[in-house]
Amino acid sequence: MGWALLAMAGCGDETQEEVADVINLSKRSVAFASGGGSSDIGIACPSAWKASCAETWITLQPNEQTLTVTVEKNLSSEVRESTITVRSANDEKTITVRQAYVDDPVLIDTTVEDTLEFDSEGESFTFRVETNGEWNAVSSAEWLSVACSSENGTVELSAAKNNDAHRSAEVTITATRDGDTKSCVVAVEQDSRDENPYYRLLGRYGLYAENWYYGGQLLGVSGTGSFCTIEEKEYRKSVNIKDLFTDGTVIEATYDKLTEQLTIVIGSICKTQEISSSVVRYYFPMTINMNESTFYGGTLTGTYGLAYNDLTEEENCPAILLSGFHSGYTSFGLIGYQSQQYVHFSDLYYANGSMYLVRMDTDTDSSQNDVSQAAARIPVPENAVIVMNR
Repeated sequence: MGWALLAMAGCGDETQEEVADVINLSKRSVAFASGGGSSDIGIACPSAWKASCAETWITLQPNEQTLTVTVEKNLSSEVRESTITVRSANDEKTITVRQAYVDDPVLIDTTVEDTLEFDSEGESFTFRVETNGEWNAVSSAEWLSVACSSENGTVELSAAKNNDAHRSAEVTITATRDGDTKSCVVAVEQDSRDENPYYRLLGRYGLYAENWYYGGQLLGVSGTGSFCTIEEKEYRKSVNIKDLFTDGTVIEATYDKLTEQLTIVIGSICKTQEISSSVVRYYFPMTINMNESTFYGGTLTGTYGLAYNDLTEEENCPAILLSGFHSGYTSFGLIGYQSQQYVHFSDLYYANGSMYLVRMDTDTDSSQNDVSQAAARIPVPENAVIVMNR
């Protein structure tokens, strides 16, 4: 059967409506000494945002993912306070600004939230201390080191790799001025390896679908019809999905630490097979419109969650829920290219409708793939014709 290539969508095809339009700020308040200065606030938002402030003594410089706040010297005899508003199309956040006056008692603040969450594999984080006094920072735990720079006003925290259980620590920043002392505390939490959301994704999976095709024939049954292994490619950045739909395929997926989601690349070569000395077959994972014999590239999104495992009949098993299908292209499987034409495979399963990758037990026999395991639950039609050998 010949197949038409409708489109090869790029990674940027996801619309704003498909991403939660939420503003995330690295800091909800910032403090300055009477002499003024600048402070950067990280802003993460999937859509365009704007920042505004009514005070003339505050200057705002927005960049792509950063807002630089600059305040003038405070020559008055009282503390100055104001609010910055950050807005997107569907969200709004505020940042509190406070500035000491010349004779104000000691003032201390940081450019970090009250709690930091560190990765199990070790991580570093730097933030600034805003104060009008002499200051220092100390850690309550040996595994969390602290390096202070009074010249730059920064604190660098470094956590070693955590080989044990979840652990906690506190960093206390203390400032002193004219005999007056104030402190603030930053809590640090570090995940264990088992809690690490990246490593949680790795392992053996089965692709469960609402419906299945075998070749071009609709079977009208749900269940797990293909198996794969998700392996580490580049830590916290990407993974490889191996042996999905047939042995030897490698589908790449990027990992977003902030959202803890996978972006699965479809439309790129996932397997190359030499058929003869003059014929090479290329395999592509695609979303497919079975009725029109057309297919679509681009990306799918994988989100960690819980789902039904038909092999064990358990309702809440770890799973990666798949989304991002374009209208009409509700099937997922392999398309081949050889001898200058695109073809589908009549001896492979194609998933259809709602689908997810459900976690398998570690003792699942990984040497048996697709037809051998899936046929035990999803029968091959008696009149199935093998038009292309793997």
